[in-house]
Parts: sequence; structure tokens; C-alpha cells
Amino acid sequence: MADYSPKRRTAVLFVGSGASGAYHAGVLKALDETGIKVDLLVGSGIGTVAAAFGAVAGGARLHEAGGFWDGVERASFFRLRPALRTAALLLGAAFAVFLLPVLLGVVLGALAPVALIVDLVAPGWPARALGRFGAVPEALGGPYLATLAAPVFVLSILALVVGLRLYWKDRRRFAEQLEHGFDAEPARTRLSQALWEVARGAAVGQSLPSDAEVARRFVAALAENLGQPGFRELILRTADLDTGAVLPFVLLQEEHKQSFAAARARGPRSRLDGLPGAIDLRSPACEALLFDAVFAGLLLPGAAPVRRVAFPKGGLFGGETHRLADATLVGGCGISEALAAGAEQLIVVAAVPEVAHAPARRRGPGAIADGLLGTLERRAVDADLVGAERMSRVVRTLGLAGDGASSWEDPATGRQYRDVALWTIRPERNGLGPMGLDGSTDPATEACETVEDLLEQGYRDAYRLFLEPVVGAAPEARSARDESRERERIGL
Repeated sequence: MADYSPKRRTAVLFVGSGASGAYHAGVLKALDETGIKVDLLVGSGIGTVAAAFGAVAGGARLHEAGGFWDGVERASFFRLRPALRTAALLLGAAFAVFLLPVLLGVVLGALAPVALIVDLVAPGWPARALGRFGAVPEALGGPYLATLAAPVFVLSILALVVGLRLYWKDRRRFAEQLEHGFDAEPARTRLSQALWEVARGAAVGQSLPSDAEVARRFVAALAENLGQPGFRELILRTADLDTGAVLPFVLLQEEHKQSFAAARARGPRSRLDGLPGAIDLRSPACEALLFDAVFAGLLLPGAAPVRRVAFPKGGLFGGETHRLADATLVGGCGISEALAAGAEQLIVVAAVPEVAHAPARRRGPGAIADGLLGTLERRAVDADLVGAERMSRVVRTLGLAGDGASSWEDPATGRQYRDVALWTIRPERNGLGPMGLDGSTDPATEACETVEDLLEQGYRDAYRLFLEPVVGAAPEARSARDESRERERIGL
């Protein structure tokens, strides 16, 4: 494996789902504060958030007070749909009415000892008092049954009216309303506000515009400042459920965009000129799609709705509407996209530990969702890492040295592979699964781990696994330290 060098093109790959985004934010914080040169950011799943903010020198907006990951919980991302909340309220009212006789019986049972004592002092008085209330059940029977049935009746009427309205409005999309019981409106609002904070520039007094306008301003700011300190090229990976494949959204400098297109030329091709099988965010009609690409990473597979995106006419999938979701569904962590964009050094950031361990929560629907998403996340990372390391061994064995690195051309496809330096930043243990936005408590140790703790863990792991052992041991870093010590020795 080659030593780290700031002279080589470096890409950071963020991959994961749900709460893993806090770990990405901690790693990005460490990379930014040490000034490591990063040329390209690749985001998969929730990694699209860290990649997008890191690309415009906005990493602080993720971890600072009031930032995207500050005080986050599950309700910050997802909530029951309004119709289901109304239904739950009405059913709860009906159940409360149903329990009134039970409550009355409990009260009378609690007063029985008091009645016995009163009967000793005033014989016959409790019996006469109860006799006066003998007619109460008969008088209240009708109102009680009506009150019990009213919430159920109102719920039935509302369900019928809302169902007919949705069917009449757009019967073709009626089934879409039945896909999921949750909506991601809190996550959409939170993301839109955070992106606007970094995209609006000096326009402090402007109100929050539409998602499309936020995306256009964001793309314009990034495109204008590429090459400036803190601004990096960007690739956002999403899962396209209508093609069953990865759909990358890219913003690259012209030189690297051409190499990206050439590397993918043998894959799926667009209908017109452009990037094969990818969306170029610099295209005027595609700028607004950036928000959709980032937001899709927040939509946990199977636990949140999908993002339906209408592609502009004249490009890839022109005029079609596709369903986008977390790229963890389709596997991979973005290594192939980073290499296609000319990356020579890769830093893979994932919150899934290298060694699997039993999670603290193992029962219930939340635990099932955590297990499924965690398995997808692990497979997405490990499969790509194994493939990259295997190809590096092939290149080092069969390749020819050139430009300081080995390269090998596949005789079957004509594609050229180069030896690539690869490092990973992963925790030794992670008590939070992808669904652990509300935190988690280990039943064995009773230790509570929150999203803020995961962010801090990412920050420490970045130093422990990469900045200190790799960057600190690089030849350039050693030379700088030796020069500094020599200057101190001679008193300069």
C-alpha cells in the first residue's frame, strides 16, 4: 500500500444509513480542522449529507450548535402521516370512553372500605345513598353507547371522504398513498433549512425558498468556487428503484468529468450526449435535482417513503419519473465512482464496525429494521473493500510501474486499472443501529449512547485510524517535523 501523499488526488467516501450520518459528521470535522487536502467527496445513503456539506466548506453546519445533527431524534426525520395521526386520536378517544365504566368500578371499589366505616357510624346511610344512584346506569346507557360509537363513526366517514378525494384527484397515484404510514416532511424541512444556510451566502434576510431553488443556489455556489480552499468535487449515489442500479449525481471539474464519462462508457448510456448512466448537476436543467439526491439518502429503505423524481426532458431518463432511495439498497460504497473520477487515494468512512457484534436491541419491529439495514450497510462496505483490495493485488502483481504507481490493462475490456491507496475509518464498536436516532441503552452495562456520542466517536476515530498513524507518518509530514526540529536545534 502506498504512503499517503497530499500531491495525489484524494477522495473521501461516506457510506451508511440513518444514524451513521452523525459518525460521518465527526470524521469530517476532524479532516477539516487538520486541513487535509481532499479533492472529491462521495456520498452513499446518509453519506450524501456529509458529502454535500463538506463539498462547500459547510462541515461546521453539521456538528456545531444548531447544526443538522444537533439534538436530532427520530421525530426530527419521520412522523406518522396526518391521516394516521387523526385515526390514532379518534381510536384513542373511543378506547378512553370504553374504559370509563372500568374506572368507575375502580373508584367504587376503593370507596367500599369507607362505606363500611360510615355504615358503623350511621347505619343504613350508605345503602340509601347507593339507592339514589341505582337509576344512573339506565339513564346513561344510551349516551354512553353513542359516545363510544361516535369516534369510530367519525373515523369511518373521514376515511371514506379522504379516500374518495384522493382517488378522484389522481386515481393513477392512489396506491402511492398506501405505500407507507410515515412521511419524511420533518427531514425534508431540516435538510432544506441546513442547505440554505450554506447556499444563500450573504443573503441573510431572505426567507427559505423552494427546494429546487435551494438546490440551484447550492450548485451555483459550488461550481463557481471549485478549486478554492474548502470546496470539493462531489458525487452523490442513490438507489434507482426503477432500474435496480446506482444512479450517481456528479459535479466534477471538466477534466475529471471527461475521465468519469470515459470510464463508464461501457456501462448504461444516456439517450443523448452526457455522462453515461449519471446525472451531471452542472447541466442547467438538472441543478434542481441536487436536493432530491441528498434527500434520498435520508430515506431509510423499508422504513421511510421513497423520493419520486421527475427528470427533465432532453437528458438521461428524459421526462420519466423514477423512485430514488438510500443507495445502501444497491450495494457498494462508491469506490468505482471515485476511481472513475480519477481518485488515487481513497478514505472510506463507515459507522459499521469491522467485527460484527450483537446489538443491544434484538426484539421488536425497530430491531428488525436495524438488523436489516445494518446487514445491507455491512455488505455494501465489505464487498467493495474486498473487491478494491483484490484488484490492487492484481495490479501490483501484473501491472507495470508508471508515473510512480503500477497500472494494468484488462485485455478483455481494455480498461486500465491503477494501484490505489485505500484506508478505512470505522469504529471498533457501535451501539447505535441505523434506526437509533433516539439513542440506545446497553442492557448489560446500562450505558446510554446518543447520536452526539456517535459524532464524537467519529471525530476520535479519524485521528486514531488515519490522521495520526497515516498522515502523521507520511514522508511529507516526517520531513516537515524533521525540518522543524532542526530549526529548533539551531535556535531559529
